[in-house]
Amino acid sequence: CTPSAANPPPSSYVFERDGVEITEGVSGSILSVTFLKRDDTGNYTCTAMNVVRSVTIATYLLVTAPPTVPQMITFEDVSPFSATISWSPPSDNGGSDQPLNYSINITNNTVTLSF
Repeated sequence: CTPSAANPPPSSYVFERDGVEITEGVSGSILSVTFLKRDDTGNYTCTAMNVVRSVTIATYLLVTAPPTVPQMITFEDVSPFSATISWSPPSDNGGSDQPLNYSINITNNTVTLSF
């Protein structure tokens, strides 16, 4: 987060996520976010300041992960050869705007849903 043409060089830096200052993981002009989780998604800014002025740069971080399992799985019209299976979307889509695809496997009277 160092402006390339800063003269004099920045004397301090402030990092924020969604308007809230971040102090953990900050070392000078570097912000390190380790063990990312979905909650780390957000708008990040870094403000570099010297005695002349301040410059702010911004970026959006989207952390994706596998979706959670679908909700309210129901089986209807079950017969020895077919069944109608329906479900509601998962509580967390993993950060993807894409439709979720599931695979349904039936083996030895066991139904397995995977995505």
